[in-house]
Amino acid sequence: MNPGVKIAGLGGRFDPIHVGHLLIARQVLEFDSTIEKVIFVPAFEHQWKPIQASPEDRTEMIRSILEDKMEVSDIEIKRKGISYSIDTIKKLKSQNSKVKIYWVVGSDIVAEFDRWKNSEELIKEATFLVFPRDPYDLPKNLPKGFKLVETPTLQVANFSSTVIRQRIKEGKTVKYLVPEKVEQYIKENNLYV
Repeated sequence: MNPGVKIAGLGGRFDPIHVGHLLIARQVLEFDSTIEKVIFVPAFEHQWKPIQASPEDRTEMIRSILEDKMEVSDIEIKRKGISYSIDTIKKLKSQNSKVKIYWVVGSDIVAEFDRWKNSEELIKEATFLVFPRDPYDLPKNLPKGFKLVETPTLQVANFSSTVIRQRIKEGKTVKYLVPEKVEQYIKENNLYV
């Protein structure tokens, strides 16, 4: 990474990655054109929710659909166990002390942010880019360290990995919900059935 570079991290289960994740990544790059790249950071384990697909499968699905200025990092997968944003952000910063980190979250996170490990320190380490997500209302004033990403020309639909997994289990199509390469990977590897 170059000195003074800006990167955005998008963490999560990605179980599976879907078009909503790609739309968010693209909007982050449009929101601030000085952001060099968006890094997808799949969790090895999630603190509150189970993960069905293996870390390798989820990483491969992400890798298959990356676009310009997008990368995947296995930083949390290599760490094993539950990872916390504070640890991941510090690890990214250890690779370049001058990097500015943006961390992408949905509006559902704002109300529960104080539950995050070292939340007060986290605000000093990164700026949080917040995407509106129904039915979670945003406070009238976002807390310090949070910026709302609103692009009136392109609203991110409320895609859900949970709904996608359920549709697959029921034998229903996920066409247009996940990129074609991800749909193909899921079928070839018999995931979520």
